[in-house]
Formats: sequence, structure tokens, C-alpha cells
Amino acid sequence: MGAALAAAAVYLLFRLRFALITVTLAAMLAYAILPLVELAARVRVAGRPVPRLASVTVIFILLIVVGAAAVTLAAGPVGDQIKRLAENAGQYRDRAGVLLAQVRASLEQSLPPDLQDTLDEAINRAGTLIVEGLVHAVQKTSEWLSHIVEIIIIPILAFYFLVDLPNLQQELIAFLPLSARQPVLTAGRHLDRIVAGYVRGQIILMILAWLVVWIGLTLLGMRYALLLGIVAGITRGIPIVGPVFGAIPIVGLALFQSPALGVAVLVFFVALQVIESKVVLPLVIGHQLDLHGATILIALLAGNALFGLVGVFLASPVAAFLKEVVTLMDRGFAEPAAPVDAQSGL
Repeated sequence: MGAALAAAAVYLLFRLRFALITVTLAAMLAYAILPLVELAARVRVAGRPVPRLASVTVIFILLIVVGAAAVTLAAGPVGDQIKRLAENAGQYRDRAGVLLAQVRASLEQSLPPDLQDTLDEAINRAGTLIVEGLVHAVQKTSEWLSHIVEIIIIPILAFYFLVDLPNLQQELIAFLPLSARQPVLTAGRHLDRIVAGYVRGQIILMILAWLVVWIGLTLLGMRYALLLGIVAGITRGIPIVGPVFGAIPIVGLALFQSPALGVAVLVFFVALQVIESKVVLPLVIGHQLDLHGATILIALLAGNALFGLVGVFLASPVAAFLKEVVTLMDRGFAEPAAPVDAQSGL
């Protein structure tokens, strides 16, 4: 009976996966906007605090206006760079083919004949796997994006979360039996800490990556600096592998422009990664994702298999929360005792 119930629960979660992703994205959007709402709530009009509904409404309107203005201002330069990149895409493709053929010929000359066929097969297989992986990610992402109703509901849910979260929490808890309420509340507090730190930290890191890469590539004299900065900022949202995936095409384009520029851009990204991992990342995100790198990579693969690029962005906090739940279960959902101050006895 236990196995049957577990299988039924897994099947139900799978069938509801798009609804769960919708709620998760809405919660993340709410976490991203929450600091602005709290700041607006501190404003007083005629000696009285601004109502929360008014604060949330004003913040949403401001974000829409700022977002529309940013898109309008960036549309021209970014569109121009996309057009020029598309015009030169054939030239870059031909150069890449020639370079790959040269590297392949050089490797084959240094290998015995019986290993040359193995090398050819490995290169062809690697190319096939990369293409299949990209196609799979795009298909899964397109599948999720086809749920237009869920996409529209995301900002609406985020609005409700921000306006009336305490009452909503009490209403949802009322659906649970008394014995399950305290464990769920404890797990919810840990989820709140993980998601809040992760979402806000990732937003800060993505904006920093966009600005630093844009400015750095501009100073190095590389074409399409604004567009490539946006690419670096978006890919930065994927933990561990995101910065690498974002840097590879940028370094490749720099090599096509000139070998010296390619080397300079490669050094720039290596220095940027070292500074980010050793200085910026601990300050911004801290230890919210207390996971081994291999665990995060496995979570990324699972997220991509289930939901495409959307799952890749959500995989890390979900894995961190699942680990936290297992730890809480081992402790019987009891919070760890606070450290005792030897002098005060507190």
C-alpha cells in the first residue's frame, strides 16, 4: 500500500508539473520584488504607512514602466548587433569548419591508424550529442512556453503573494491535518531562506555579469559587446556551468575577430570567474546552496530533462530544499538549538 501511494504521488506530481513550476516561478518573482515592496511600505503619507496593496501596485507599475523603457532603449542597439551578427554568421561558420578540420587533421597525424577511426567516431558522436541536447532543451522549453495560461498567471500569483501572503499562508495551512502543520511550517521557513537568498543573489550576479562583460568587451574592442553582455548575464543564472557556456561562444567570436583579441577575452573571462567565485559569490549568495558541485550538475541534468531551460534555472534551489527537508526529517523537524553565550547564559 505504501509503495502504491508513493507511486500515485509521483504520478500526480508529474501530471501537475506545469502548475508546480508556475507557482515556483511566481514565488521567485515575488521574492525578487519583495525588497522593493518592503521599502515602499516604510513610506508614510500624512503620518500613516502606505497600505500594502497600494505599495505592491505602485511597485508593479514602476517595474512595468522601467522594463518597457529599458526594452525600448536597448531594442535599437541590440537589434542592430543581432542583425550584423546574423549577416556574418556564414563567415564565422566557415571559419569554424576550417579550424575544426585543421585541428582534426593535426590530431590524426599524431595518432596511430587504428586510433584515427576512433577519434573520428568520437568527434562525430560528440557533435551529435551536443546538437541533440540543444534540440531537447529547446523542445522542452517550447513545451512549457506553450502553456500560455500558466505564463500569464505567474505575475498575477506573484501579486497575490506579495499583497496577502500571511493570510494566504494561514489559509493553506488550514487544509493540512494538525499533525502536519508544524513540519510544513518548519520546512517553509527553510524554503523561504533558500529561495530568497538564491533568487536575489542570482539577480544581482546576472546584472553584474551583464555590466562587467559589456564594459570589458567594449574596452577590449570586441564587436557585439552589448549583445554578448546580455548573453553572459542570462547564462550566469545557471550555477557552475552557466558562466562557462556563456564564455565559450564569446571567446570563439573573439578568436574569429583576431587571435590576440581571443586570448585577451579568454584571460578576461578566467579572471572574472576567479574573482566571482572567490569574492563576489560568497558575499552575494553565501552558503544558501550548500551542495556539492556534482550534485548541482546532476540536478541541472534532471531539470533539463523534465522542463528544459526553465528546469535548469530552477534545479539548484529545488535540490537544496530537498536536501534541507531530508535533514529536517532526520531531526524530526525540530530546529537546531541556538548557541549558548558563555557570559550571558543566553
